[in-house]
Order: sequence, then C-alpha cells, then structure tokens
Amino acid sequence: MSGVEKYDEVLMNVAGQCGGIQPLFDVIFSFLYRKTDFFHIMQPGDNMGFSEGVAEKILLSAFHKYQKHAEKARQELQRDSTRRQSPGAAVKPVDSEGTPKKEQQSSSQKSDQSRPDTTQSKESVVATAPVQPPETAASEPKAASAPAASVPHLATGADVPYNGGKTDRYTWEQTLHDVTIQVPVPEGTRAKDIICVISKSKLHLKIRGQPDAIIDKSYPCDARNGKEIWEKVRVDECTWALEQAGSGRPRVSVYLEKERECWWKSALEGDQEIDTTKVDSTRSLYEYDGETQGAIRKIMFDEEQKRKGLPTSDEIQNEDLLRKAWDAEGSPFKGTPFDPSAINFKTGGGGGRMELPP
Repeated sequence: MSGVEKYDEVLMNVAGQCGGIQPLFDVIFSFLYRKTDFFHIMQPGDNMGFSEGVAEKILLSAFHKYQKHAEKARQELQRDSTRRQSPGAAVKPVDSEGTPKKEQQSSSQKSDQSRPDTTQSKESVVATAPVQPPETAASEPKAASAPAASVPHLATGADVPYNGGKTDRYTWEQTLHDVTIQVPVPEGTRAKDIICVISKSKLHLKIRGQPDAIIDKSYPCDARNGKEIWEKVRVDECTWALEQAGSGRPRVSVYLEKERECWWKSALEGDQEIDTTKVDSTRSLYEYDGETQGAIRKIMFDEEQKRKGLPTSDEIQNEDLLRKAWDAEGSPFKGTPFDPSAINFKTGGGGGRMELPP
C-alpha cells in the first residue's frame, strides 16, 4: 500500500477539517461530481465518462478490496487472541465453522504460461469468508432487509452482462482488469454453507452437503496468437460474497482480478464464449497518464467554451499575459485602462504578430 500512503498527510488534513467520515465522503464525491467525469454517463460518440453502471462497479470494487483487508486483519487478531488464551496448545487457522484451513502454498509461474496444474497444493489459494453479520435470530431479519455490501454487480437494463455472458449456472461480466461471476444458489443458503476456493488458475465453488460442485474449472485459455496462454488471477486481490438480489434467489458473487489486462472470451474454460471484438473497449480518462489526461481535458474545455461563445484556454492565457504586460515598464499602454480590444492579433504565413495602434 506504499503507493497510496504518500497521500496520507493531505487526506488526514482534509479528514480533520471535515470532522467525520460522512462529511469526508461528501467532499470526495462532490469533487468527483464537479471536477471529473466520474458521474458522466457515456453517450454514443462520447470519449469520456463511463457506461451506465460502470462507475458504481468501480466504487464497489474499491470498497470490497479494502473490506477484504479489514476482514483478514480481524481474523489474524482473533488467532493471536486464541494463542494467548491457550499458550500450550498448537492453534491452527480455522474457517467460519471451526474447520482447520489447508495451508496456503504457492509456486512460481512458468515463463511459458503453460496449462496450469490443477493440484491445489501447487497454487496460491484464497478461501476467505464473506463479510456477513453473525448468524443469530436477531441478526438474520436485519441481514434480509439490508444485505451486506457486495462486489461489483451486473449492469442494469434488461439484465445484460457488461462485456460478459450467461451460462446455465452463472452470469459473468468483465472489464480489462477484472471479472465478476454471479452464481445463483438455493434459497436458505448461508455463507457458512459455501465452499469457494479461488486459486491462481482455477475456481472451485460448492455447497456443503451437495455431491457435485457448481463450478470446478480453470480460467480460459487464449490461443489466438498461435500458442496457448492460460489466464490467471491475482489471488490476493480476489474475493467472494453471498448476496441477496432483491426478491430473487441468493447468489454468490465472485470477484477476480486478472493477472494480465485483456478481454476474456469466457469466464471459465469450456463454457460459452463471447465475441471479444464486440466488447465495449472504451477507455476511461483515468487510464491515461497525467499529460494525456490534461490534453484531453483541455480539448473538452475549449470545445465547450466555443459552444458557449466564450474564450478558449489559449485565448484566456493570452489575455492573462497581456494584462500582466499592460502596465509593465516601457508599455505604450501604461496608465491606461485595460482594453484587450486595443490589440489586434493577426496570424500570417510567417507566424503570429501583434499590431499596436499608432
């Protein structure tokens, strides 16, 4: 997290002046609304903003990422507390049901990215419990009326997945950076009933007590360039959660962060594929470097100014320079009221020149 910690001093100052989390959020989202295209719904022909639902997806993705960090820290704190209470006992990491977890292991990725080994002992595996309130008689009704925050959800409007597809077991969507899989599960399914193992090259999803897994497959293989490249995910950034989709069936939402930026033809190998040449590949402004962002914003500003009959950024800059030089030592206009119309800017083949009145 060292990349974001450099902003701590500035943000602490802002947070201190706001006096609370809610006012801080108000300041941040006000800034996004006033100064960025975060809330702009992209229309046909636009090269700025986001398609409907994508901004919310980005927000929830960031929230769930750090929610996972917080849950991991809580689990480590609980394990430390257990060790202190039973100093003579060897304590093993446990899941939400008290069952010892398998030790997580990892192996270095082969340079040729050959077909992944499906043996879990050779891969990094994450099987974290979703963030849910304790299952008590008092908390269950509350969870039903106000479900926990979820990972990125499906796009609205005819329930069409964003750059993804549907199978008989799940619905999925993607951006260049991640994949979200939504898996419907039977009514009454609880978080502790779910076994979800996200490994570097494979996804395993099962409900306790059922003989067959819902999902037990590798991520897709890209063979478009004459060689097989099996897609992988960044296990530490992946997570899952049990959601209640309104009045519909509950579903398990699995968030996968891609190891390489590309469009997947399917969420899992062997499942129905999509035409990746038809995905919405429009890039967000924030994916460009700072210099490019500045150039794009300048063009947008100038076009808007022209539409309103107002000066462009270059014209504003020229007027500012002229205002500073108006009363400078040696200026023929020194001591007179500032009047930019007294200066005639002309552009010829030899470049621009400024004509002064006689």
